[in-house]
Amino acid sequence: MSTGPTLELRDLPSIHSKVSLLHHCGPSAIVRLSLDPTQLPSGTMAREVLVEWLSCPGSGDPRQSVENIGWSGVPQSILDACETWTATKNEKVITEEAAIGVMALLVHRLESAEILSVLQIGSGGDYLLAMNGQTVQIESSGIREDDRGYHTNARLKEKANQVLTKSPAGFASVVAFSHPPNRSVCCRLHFVTSQSLALKQTKGRNKRPRQMRNSKERK
Repeated sequence: MSTGPTLELRDLPSIHSKVSLLHHCGPSAIVRLSLDPTQLPSGTMAREVLVEWLSCPGSGDPRQSVENIGWSGVPQSILDACETWTATKNEKVITEEAAIGVMALLVHRLESAEILSVLQIGSGGDYLLAMNGQTVQIESSGIREDDRGYHTNARLKEKANQVLTKSPAGFASVVAFSHPPNRSVCCRLHFVTSQSLALKQTKGRNKRPRQMRNSKERK
């Protein structure tokens, strides 16, 4: 069940007024949410997204929520473009643009953040956010299909490391448009810091199987 009103793609220009996201990401988001990899019944105008959200300051356990993302009321030109979108752009570009559209709606709903500008390649993240009187980076990524559910978590770790290459803290967002067990749309939106990432890596090493640790100790 959704935790709030539907997040509409048509609202992107008003909630992120400093960047042009609707025409950039709108067709890709609609294609990935409603046509490919899962085709929804004709006339469907919204899709549930399962969200795992770790808010600032990046400590504690992630929270779970369900959000509805809709595309009612978008300009007809965007809906028309969806019909030829997969013949116009390659699969990876569509997935990445769709993930940006989903991320933009969620980061505003959950963190009251506004996208200020795109970041140039090599800057660490993809976009600069304004949030709570400060600016932070966010790195976004998309996965068309994650058949076994492994790639989403692996990509999240990769993007967390990437956003921290140029900044001490920031967001990593990964959207999988088909995720087990029910081919759901899932988003991992995590605030990460150098300290929190190092702590998670230390905990991961400490969770090695006892048998493996003992065998190394005997050597």
